[in-house]
Amino acid sequence: MYSFAQRDNCAVFDEPLYGIYLQDSGIHHPGKEIVLKRWPTTIDAVKKRVASLCSSGEIYLKNMAHHQENQSLDWVKPTAYIFWIRHPRKVIHSFTKVIDAVSAKDVGLIQQWEQWQQLESFEGPKIIVDSDEMLENPRDNLSQICEALNLDWTERMLNWTAGRKNYDGPWWPYWYKNVHRSEGFGSPKPMPSELRYAHENVVQYTLTVYEKLAKHRIKFK
Repeated sequence: MYSFAQRDNCAVFDEPLYGIYLQDSGIHHPGKEIVLKRWPTTIDAVKKRVASLCSSGEIYLKNMAHHQENQSLDWVKPTAYIFWIRHPRKVIHSFTKVIDAVSAKDVGLIQQWEQWQQLESFEGPKIIVDSDEMLENPRDNLSQICEALNLDWTERMLNWTAGRKNYDGPWWPYWYKNVHRSEGFGSPKPMPSELRYAHENVVQYTLTVYEKLAKHRIKFK
C-alpha cells in the first residue's frame, strides 16, 4: 500500500472491509471499538468511500481475503487483481505477535484460493505474487508487476517517508509499528523455526493451499 501510494495520482484505501468483518464476525481485535466508529460497516458505506476516491487516476484497495469471506466480489469493479501471498509459517509468526489465538481463517490463504477460483471469468489482469520473492529485487520485480498490470513503472514506488500516514487505518497503533520505521522495502524475513504446536497445526493445515496458489504466481525474470 505504501509503495502504490507513491504513484502519481494514486489513492489508497486501507482494508476497506475491516469494519464489516469486525462487526459481522463478532471477533475481538485490538482497537475494535475505534475501527467500528471510524471505518465503514456496510457495503454501501464502503462503496461511498471508494467513490470519494474516484477523482484519482488510480485506486489501490488493500483488501484482506478473510475480510472478503461471505461477501460478493461485486462491491467494486476492479480493473486488476494482485494476490499477495507468503508462507503460512511467516504469516502466523507475524500475526501472533499481536494476537496469540490464530485459526486458518485468520491466515486468509483458504479464502484467497476460493476467491482466485472465482476469478476464472475475470477479463482484466490478475496475478499472484509471493511477497518474499518480490523482496529479493524490489526494483526489477515491482517493474515486472506493473507491466503485468498494464501500469507505468516509477521508481518512486521504492521509497516512502517513515512514520504514520494519513491513509493508515485506525488500527495502526497495534499493527504498523515496524512499517512506520521503514522508508522502503527490506529484505525478506528468514523462515521462522517450527512454531509451537497449536500454531504449527495451522501452518500445516494451510500449507497445501499456499502451494496451490504458488503454482500460479508470477515468475520473476
